[in-house]
Amino acid sequence: MKDLSKALGYCRVSTQRQHTEGHGLERYIQKLKEYGLSDDQIHWDIESGASEKRKGYNRVLELVRTGTVNKIIVPCFDRFTRSALGWEVAKNELQQFGVELVFLDGGSLDLDTPEGIFTSRILAAMSAQVRDKNKYNATQGARFFRDKRKIYKAIFGFVKVGDTVEPNKKEYRNTGKTYALVAREAIIMFLDSGEIGGTIRQLVAKYGVERVSNQNYDDFPRDISSFRRWLMNPQLAGMICYYPTDKYRRTVVKGSHEGIISIDEYNEILRILSLRPSVRHSPNNPLSGLVYCAACGSKMEMHSNVSNGIRYEHFRCQGYYNKPGRLKICSIKKYFKVDATIKSCIKILQKHSQEIGYGYLQQTDVRLPAEVVDLQQQILELKRRCDPDLQSAIDAKELRLENLLIALELNSVVDATRNEILKSVASNSDFWESATREEFTAIFHELIDKVVCSLVDGEQVFLALLKI
Repeated sequence: MKDLSKALGYCRVSTQRQHTEGHGLERYIQKLKEYGLSDDQIHWDIESGASEKRKGYNRVLELVRTGTVNKIIVPCFDRFTRSALGWEVAKNELQQFGVELVFLDGGSLDLDTPEGIFTSRILAAMSAQVRDKNKYNATQGARFFRDKRKIYKAIFGFVKVGDTVEPNKKEYRNTGKTYALVAREAIIMFLDSGEIGGTIRQLVAKYGVERVSNQNYDDFPRDISSFRRWLMNPQLAGMICYYPTDKYRRTVVKGSHEGIISIDEYNEILRILSLRPSVRHSPNNPLSGLVYCAACGSKMEMHSNVSNGIRYEHFRCQGYYNKPGRLKICSIKKYFKVDATIKSCIKILQKHSQEIGYGYLQQTDVRLPAEVVDLQQQILELKRRCDPDLQSAIDAKELRLENLLIALELNSVVDATRNEILKSVASNSDFWESATREEFTAIFHELIDKVVCSLVDGEQVFLALLKI
């Protein structure tokens, strides 16, 4: 029987879709268990193999450095890494501590021999090549769709027609209303209330909790995060968004389809949502995702309980508790009071209100991006030549300029809202006494980078690090 007492397992998938629809991660974990590993020995990630910031991957390397690991079992090489440079770094760690890399699909790498090292580099190069090829194909496909003004798929309220979409005029359920009208009704509800949860509850009470079908976007979303994404989709206002999750390449262009709301209504949606940032955990936690443990660096989770009719809320370190794929790494079991953490953050923000106000005032100088100015000059120069053969080039540049200005207009709405928030904090001394938790959430996520909780002589101490 193989000795796995000093072994670890690692697996990953690149996207959440591979996890939820393809069940790839679940299958990998099951195979590692069948190999003989326990839950505590298995680490995993839902992230690209090219990333060196994977939590599960880095935790495996941390345990390797403790000298308590003699082998790592992975489904195959590219599940461990798809980066040639990342592999060189990991290889040195595995060599230094005498760790063997074993594959479920057969074989292992002997990193003590030149042949084993050479083989590992070939595998790393091949994995990186497949990654680059997939990325290239995806980029070229997206560029083709963008250049042709094609739309990938329709969202709720629209129906796909060829390479574009149009408002869905079919009857929704048996209501006598079209899908497009119900979608617009949902938007008006949100604009009136400003609350995603409240809007969903109104729609569910009116049209039922059951979806029309299991197909995505065939009905209005029933959860807050999906409804938020739907509201933020420019398709609603007759526009198209490419690379929506890539902040560097995200592009909004004018589409050829009819929207169900105006640009002004879409801007108002963005303005409202910018005041109510998405919260990953409890919407009642204004510091969600911002609180960290000083001892181990892990994020802290908010938990609550009710005793004698009184509700108690506290943060606790995630690193103190064993979880599948992650061992206990922290010794701090202490619960930190949420109210005390919030009061500490308010005190620090009040102390630095002058700097916050000054930061707001410095944002009054608005300039057009260099690309916009450059395009305007190029168009002007081409038009001066009065050459009919240049008209296609002029049209292409004017279209690009129009798209840039649309994106600039949408971004300015969000930026202006942020400035209003900063100004409120800097100038309104009564704000903190009357602010709701929703307003705290907007302020904290706008101004605070992280909050570190620590114990000093048994006393709870909070340090808020500001973005400004």
